[in-house]
Amino acid sequence: MSRSFPLVFVSLSAAVLSAASGPRESIDPAFQRIPFDQWLGEHGQAPFRWTVAVPHGELSFHQRLMARLDVKVDGRGLESRRGDGELVFFYQIKDRDGTRYQDHTAIQLSKLDENIKAADLEVTQRAFLVPGDYRLAVGVLDTATGEHSASQSQFRIASPHNFLPDAWHDLAPVEFIGNQEPPDGWFLPGIHGRLQWAASVHSPARINVVLNVAPSVPVPGSRRTQSGSLAALLPTLKVISQTGSPALSEHVELLDLARRRAAFQQDQVHDLDWPRLKASLEEASTASIDVHSLTERHHDAQFFVSRVRSLLRASEKQPCVLLVLTNPVAFESGENLEPVSTEALPACGVFYIRYHEPVPRVSPFDQQMGGRGWGSRRGGGPIRNRPPQEVVDQLEATLKPLGPRVFDVATPEEMTKALGEIEKSLLAMDGQSSR
Repeated sequence: MSRSFPLVFVSLSAAVLSAASGPRESIDPAFQRIPFDQWLGEHGQAPFRWTVAVPHGELSFHQRLMARLDVKVDGRGLESRRGDGELVFFYQIKDRDGTRYQDHTAIQLSKLDENIKAADLEVTQRAFLVPGDYRLAVGVLDTATGEHSASQSQFRIASPHNFLPDAWHDLAPVEFIGNQEPPDGWFLPGIHGRLQWAASVHSPARINVVLNVAPSVPVPGSRRTQSGSLAALLPTLKVISQTGSPALSEHVELLDLARRRAAFQQDQVHDLDWPRLKASLEEASTASIDVHSLTERHHDAQFFVSRVRSLLRASEKQPCVLLVLTNPVAFESGENLEPVSTEALPACGVFYIRYHEPVPRVSPFDQQMGGRGWGSRRGGGPIRNRPPQEVVDQLEATLKPLGPRVFDVATPEEMTKALGEIEKSLLAMDGQSSR
């Protein structure tokens, strides 16, 4: 039986929007250099032994359905191809109206593993899709020999049971996702489709968003990292900035509690300033903590409290909502955990969204093997469960006088529920202002 290993590849060129080709079509110039439609009509034995998995959509923390286009090529037919040239994979998706969305990726044949004959080459392209019926066409080309093959199939992306119904109103049916390293790979700056999760809100209100980048609470047996939480919280921050309502104003802050500073601030947010936010994230994760910060470390919580008070006082002239995006935070012994004072603060809805990284759960097989390794569901992927209940978060208690609504989130679906409740709160403000 052949074994499989994934191969990382880089997209050679981005697809471009072409109004002349049709409404919202996304045409990749690489397709102009090949007779792709002719390939699809060819019959006979293909020079490659390969399969394309039927895509299905899964909700992501971007609050969009993400599908994986998985291609597997039998390595036994690739051994003789190691050398010059590239193996290029072409992807085309057509929606129900026949609108085309294209992209391609390539790998250098010289970089194929020397044991490729004992392996299956696995290549994955990701895309955001809205619910609907689609036709997928995939082609593969050996640029050294000109040999090629293509296949096509139909698939359906079903609507999730719980989602923000109006958020996808103006999205393109398909957007291909480039392969980037974090943090760009978390934020996806190249994705231009905008959500409208609060477009039904018509009365003015201010949304204050705080993203805490303090390290998460260590949990025995877990692989928790700051990076793990940002993989969920950065897409959520991007989602929250896309309200779709001109009546709402938004202020965003990234707080570095260890250095007691606002590493990033942006007011009147329409599009998040990603280059500046990215630089702030990198500085917060790599910069050393100065001696003064170390000597004053027992005031980290009070810095958070002071920033919350400042944000709420700046919102006193209009209805407001405060959203805190964080992971569980534990402070050192002796920390001043005095909660926020409500004196001279306006009424404001407070939502505390606490993200928990899922931790691996050992499968029965692994238990028999002494607990080594991760279990796998049928079809692949680790078996996971919710984090242990003993996780302690001391940051939440500092907001208790404000009566925050707390959401413990580990999945995109749970984040959807939290955003839905925030939208309800804003709509309730609509009702109060109209009386």
